[in-house]
Amino acid sequence: MRCSANSATEAMNTSVQTPLSAPSRFTRLVVPALSRAPTYLAIGVAILLLDLLTGPFLLFPILFVIPVTLAAWFHSPRLAYALAILLPLGRLLIAEFLDTPSPLVYIVANALIRVVVLVLMAFLVSRTARLTKELERRVNDLVTMCAWSRTVEYQGEWISFEEYLLRRFNINTSHGISPAEAEKAFGELKSNDRNA
Repeated sequence: MRCSANSATEAMNTSVQTPLSAPSRFTRLVVPALSRAPTYLAIGVAILLLDLLTGPFLLFPILFVIPVTLAAWFHSPRLAYALAILLPLGRLLIAEFLDTPSPLVYIVANALIRVVVLVLMAFLVSRTARLTKELERRVNDLVTMCAWSRTVEYQGEWISFEEYLLRRFNINTSHGISPAEAEKAFGELKSNDRNA
C-alpha cells in the first residue's frame, strides 16, 4: 500500500519556499562575493573613506557593524574579529591626525568602546551562524516516512525502506526474524502441535 498524496499531504511534505531560500539573480551575484575576505575589507575601507571625506560633523563608525556582522555570518569569526579591531583603529587614526584636535584619552576611549562592542557582536553573530548551520544540517538529515505504509520519501518519490537504504547509502538488506516475533509465530505452532 502506497501513500496517496492528496493536496493536504503534498502541502505538508513539500519543502517550504521562503523569500530567503528562493534563488534570485541578486542572490547568485552577492553570495559568492560574501564568501571572500576582500569584500569585507573593501566595505570597511569604504566606510573609513566616507568618514574621512565627510569631516568631523558626520560620523560613520556605526556602519562598522555591517562588515563585521556580514563577515561573522558568511565568512569566518577570525575575519570578523580582525575587522572589529582594525576598523576602530582606523577611525582612531583619522580622529587623531585628521579631525579637529581632541584629547587623546577620549579618542582612545571611543576606540576601545567600539572594539568591545564590535567584538561582542562578532562573537554573537558567528555563534548564531554556526548554530543555524548545524540546525540546517540536522534538519536536512531527517527522513520523511509514511506512518501507514512505512515507505520513505526520497527525492520526491515514495519508496520502500529497503530501496531507500540501497539508493541513498548503497546498503543491501536481507530479512530475518527477531526473537520476540519468532516466539510469537513459532510459539503458537508449538502449542498447536502439543494440543493435537
